[in-house]
Parts: sequence; structure tokens; C-alpha cells
Amino acid sequence: MPSHCGVDIIWRKMDKEDSGASASDCRTFYDKENQCECLFNKTGPFWHMYTPGHITGILFTNEEELEFGMNLMGICADRSPKLKIYTFELMNNHLHCILSGERKSCEDLFNRYKTRLQRYLAIQGRVVDMSAFSASLLRIADLNALRSEIVYVNRNGYLVKSSYTPYSYLWGAGYLYFNPLYELLPTTAFNSLPLRDKRNICRSRDVALSARIRVANHMILPSSYCSIKEGESFFRDAHHYFNLLSKNFEAYSEIAKRLKDAVFLSDEEMYSAVQAMCSKSYNLSKPALLPSAAKIDIAKKMRYDYNASNKQIQRILKIDAAIIGSLFPKVM
Repeated sequence: MPSHCGVDIIWRKMDKEDSGASASDCRTFYDKENQCECLFNKTGPFWHMYTPGHITGILFTNEEELEFGMNLMGICADRSPKLKIYTFELMNNHLHCILSGERKSCEDLFNRYKTRLQRYLAIQGRVVDMSAFSASLLRIADLNALRSEIVYVNRNGYLVKSSYTPYSYLWGAGYLYFNPLYELLPTTAFNSLPLRDKRNICRSRDVALSARIRVANHMILPSSYCSIKEGESFFRDAHHYFNLLSKNFEAYSEIAKRLKDAVFLSDEEMYSAVQAMCSKSYNLSKPALLPSAAKIDIAKKMRYDYNASNKQIQRILKIDAAIIGSLFPKVM
């Protein structure tokens, strides 16, 4: 079939590029680390911009609204040329963004985003209290912190549902990291679109965007305005990035507590943390063997040390929902 031939060509091309890269990349661990440090030191300041999901109402209720949220990020980023966005994720009631530039430029980008989003939701007939939808900016002090913050944001979307993977949660830029397939997607320059299509994407008569902006399926692609390649360059290589993506959950627990995020560990990661607690405190191999009092103690550690939700505690420890509700009456 012709389509199979096309796929074969793509994979042969990728294999050839990968082989060339492997042959030419003879840098040592220290060479790679020094290059990352140099990039960090000559860039910045770096920020984690986030909004408080635990006190904000639902902003995006369906894919159409999320699609506009994505397009709006592209519009606001394109009109903030002094900023570099390395990655971001939209959730149904909050957002995360890692970027570099002056604080005021970051604040201006968010204020522009909030104003346009509120207007869009009103046109949709939705009256949303957005008083709590405000941005906090946390300064990122060093390279390792920047790596953790980038990975934390890229994990944020797909951990919400077990059906998502790092590459299937499309409401952000995380799926672009170390993903060569996105470069092969057919795209269209925004400025080549008919005026009607431009207005439909922007939901406005103001459709002025720069030549770099590209679209696919009526959505502005984050790859056209996010500094993905530079973001990748803060990691030694793809192996380094994916290792952090899957194994650095202790660092993410600290970030989550600081940001008051409710979801940051997958069930598999949380189960591993609980197993370690069982072994250290009770000399038992798995939570199913714990007595009731020990399960209550572990549940409290899951909540206060790892920011676990009531439902996640129930899934991992098999405790009755009423008991968990009495322990933690405020649902996170």
C-alpha cells in the first residue's frame, strides 16, 4: 500500500538521522553537562508561571474550549517577542508555563491571556468567576531546578487520566519534547489561510500574527512559538530527559506541595512510594498486608508528603471512601 511505503520512508529517514547523530556525538558526560550549564548561565531569568487550580473554577469544559485555549496561548506568545516559552500545559481549571524573560513581560502575557479568555467564555454564554485565576511567578534558580520544573509541567497533563501518555495529551507542549514525529506533520502557514479561517482560529477580527506561526487542523502548533529545541538542550540527551520523566518523583513532590497541585504522581509511582514506606516503617512488602491503623498512617503520609488525592489514596490502599473522607474532608 502507498501509505505503508510512506511510513517506511519516514522510519528509514529517522533511522538514518539517528545513526548519524550517534556516530557524531562522542561528547562525554561532563562535556554535555557543561554545555547545558553554559546555556543556562547565558539565558534567563527563568520562571515557572502557574495558576491555582485548587481554588479556580472549571475554565475548559470540552475540546473546543481547550483548542481555543491552545490557540490563545499561541497568539499571546507571538505578541510577546521578548519572552521564550519552553513548555506549558493547559488543565481544565489551571495552567503551567516555563519561560524566560523579564517578570513584567511574563505578567503582561498572562494578563493578555486572561482578558481574552474571559471574553471568549462570555461569548460562549458561560459566566465564569475568574477572580482566582491569577498567575504566580516562581524564579528558577539553577539548572537542575529548571530540568525538574520542565519535566513536572510536561508530566502534568497526562497524569490526570491513565489513558493518556506523554505523547497523547495534546493541550500543551510536552508532547513535543524529544519527539521527531511532530516535525513530519503537514502544517500550513497561518498567514496563508483565508481570512475567515484566521478569524475562526483567533475568534477575533484581529488576526495579525508573525510569519513563524503555523497551524494544523485549525490549531496553532506550539512548535511554532515555543523554544522546544532550546528546552531540550537543558538536558544532556533524550535518555536523561526520559529518566527524569519517569524516576524523579521525589523532586516533583516538593514542586507539587509548593504549587498546591493535586495530581503529580501516577498510580504506579505512588504505589512505589507506598511500598518503600511499608518496607521502611513496617517491614512489609506491600500495602495490602498493612493493618488498619498502619494504613491510616500511610494515608496521611500520602496526603501530606506526596499530595495524593482522596481517590488515589483509596485506589492504592483499598480504604473505604467514608474513612478517607473523615480523614481529609476537603476534596483536593
